[in-house]
Parts: sequence; C-alpha cells; structure tokens
Amino acid sequence: MPDLKALHEDAIIVDLVCPLLMEKKWMPLYRAGGATAVTPTVGGWSPSGTAMKEIGSWLEHIRRSDDLILARTAADIRTAKAEGKTAVILHFQGADPVDDDLNLLNIYKALGVGIVQLTYNTRNRVADGALEESDAGLSAFGRRLIRRCNDLRIIVDVSHTGQRSVMEAIELNEGPIIFSHTNASSVYACSRNADDATLKAVADTRGVIGVTGYPGFLVKEGERPTIGDFANHIDKIVEVCGIDHAALAIDYYIGQNGICPDEKSIADYDQWAETGSWGGDCYPRPPHFYPQGMETPEKLPALTEELDRRGYGAEDIRKVLGLNWLRVLEEVWGA
Repeated sequence: MPDLKALHEDAIIVDLVCPLLMEKKWMPLYRAGGATAVTPTVGGWSPSGTAMKEIGSWLEHIRRSDDLILARTAADIRTAKAEGKTAVILHFQGADPVDDDLNLLNIYKALGVGIVQLTYNTRNRVADGALEESDAGLSAFGRRLIRRCNDLRIIVDVSHTGQRSVMEAIELNEGPIIFSHTNASSVYACSRNADDATLKAVADTRGVIGVTGYPGFLVKEGERPTIGDFANHIDKIVEVCGIDHAALAIDYYIGQNGICPDEKSIADYDQWAETGSWGGDCYPRPPHFYPQGMETPEKLPALTEELDRRGYGAEDIRKVLGLNWLRVLEEVWGA
C-alpha cells in the first residue's frame, strides 16, 4: 500500500488550464493542493493590447513573489519543485492576441507565452471554433501561424477548436500537439469533447490530452459531477491512447460555484452566451459545480487517492499528475 500523502507531495503536479488565476488571489488554493506548475489564461479572445497588459501584470507579480518562477523551459518546473516554489506557465486560450501580425508571436514567446490555443469556440482569423456550425477548417493565416509556432517552439493547442481544424492542425504541426483541456466523448458526449479517433490522433503526435473538471463536459445539465466522473475520462484516454497521454487541465474558473456568487456567475454567463462563445449542449447555465471531492484546487490530493483506488501504480499516477505534460514541454520548449 503506497503512502499516498508522500506520493502526492513528492510528485510534480501540473494543472495546464487555470483560468481561476485570472484573479491572482486564488494562487494559495493551488499551493495548498500541491501544484508544482499552474497555467493562468493571459489572453485568447481579446486583441493584443489586452493580452499585453495581462502578461505584464503576471510578469510583475512573478517578479515581486519569492515563491513563483516563470516557466520558459521544463527545467524551470523541476527547479520550482526542488525549491518549493510554483512555476507559472503562460497560456493563450485562443489566437486573437496575434491580431493580423505573426511577428507578435515572437514578442509573446520572448515574454514567456509558451502555449497558444487556436480558437475559443467561435471563428477567428485562424480557424473555426468548436461551436461554429460551418467547421470550415484552418485559414491560410492559421496555417502560417502554426508554422511560426513551430519555428518559435510554442506549443499548439487545439482545444475549443472545430473538428476539421483540429485534424488539419495535427497534420500540419511538427512535433507534439495538445488538447490542453477536453474530455472523451465516448464517456460523455458533448460538442466540446473529442471522439476516440481524434484523441488517438493527438496522442500519435506524442501529444497529451488534459482532462477538465468543467461540469458541462462531464454530466448533463442539472447533475453534479463526482471525482469518479472526472477519473472516468482519464481511464478512457489511457485505454485509447496509453498512459503517456493523459494529464490534468482541471479548468477551475472564477465563475464556478464556491468561488463566485451564483447571481454574478449567471450574469457573466449571459454575456458570454450573447457573443456565441458559450452555449449549446456543453455550456449549461450556472451554477457550475466542479466534481465532488475535488471542487477547488486545494483538494487535488483526493485525485491521487482516486487514481490509486482505480489501480494506477505510483509511476503512472506521477505521469498523469504532471510528468506527461513535462515530457511535452521538454520536447517542444527544451529541457
């Protein structure tokens, strides 16, 4: 019987999608849960000026914080673990901050942005998002963007992106491509989850799929997901793709139940729905309850216990908690 507390404390734990950290005050919850690296959303659906301000805010926060390290390489995450600090990975959830100038990617990479998601549900200059009915695929600009990301060693993320664009990006991209956060539609069918063939196609690039706790990707509207519902998607990705391709991207966010008053969450949801960014079968109206047992980031040790209950060995648990992400970061960013 493994010492699960010791295993969790010793593991490198990477949550690759942390929009909750759009409010930096929630960082202590991740530290309490044992996170080694966190990934705040610093842009995606807004133009360059907005993204630059958010990146600058994070760089200043890191500069003033003795317990934070900006992650530019995989080694920075290992250093954070060794020194008892938290590594910060900067992530765009959508390519709108690139505007119409790919040279902005050079600036973002220099500032520490290491992952760029192509779209956020709706159509942009790059591709159609996952909620667009047309599913028109990558634009010529989108193809050039992927090539530039490859040149700059920026990880390409196909979450929130239309199916045709996902498959075209997989074909075009050099090296690993990722679903930073999606679930298996064969476990729970909704338009933001991916079918087994698509999950396998990502894995075949040596990429990784991050499992998300957002309730609309786990259970029907009105139901409350459990930690078991979350772990079922890990099981399926491991079954379809292998143990080296399942990871965490829990997607705790500032509008979820327990963080935000439901009235405000509903008002914010209505604004997002008006833009077409949220809606349909996978974005139910709030309240949004995250899986029981791991409702907020400080409860991450419960997931280690759940994986142990399901028969995962210590090394496989370490892979899911963080080593799988670390492998992709090493391959794309450098060790």
